[in-house]
Amino acid sequence: MILPVNEAPEWDSDNASELSGFLKTSTGEKMIQLLAFFAPTLLDGADVNKTLVTNGELKGYTNAVGQIISLQHSRPVEAQGVSDNYPDLDRDEFWVETDEESTSPK
Repeated sequence: MILPVNEAPEWDSDNASELSGFLKTSTGEKMIQLLAFFAPTLLDGADVNKTLVTNGELKGYTNAVGQIISLQHSRPVEAQGVSDNYPDLDRDEFWVETDEESTSPK
């Protein structure tokens, strides 16, 4: 049963480390093997609509399993604040050419 959530829960390096440790155990390895075993299979292509639906199910399933495996690594923390290295794109004073720049040979 999948529980509906409005936003992704916080995932930190401790969670990633614990998941990585679990997936390295024999139970974790068996779980990944079972997920691969129970993956939907493609149809023979006789019915295009059924094949497309099954292909979508397979893609969703493999993306979900890939997401579980990728959670072994902590999500990068987004940078906070303003950086002098990357000026604000919306402030024209950072992007207006001066007379000196426009007349100098390149």
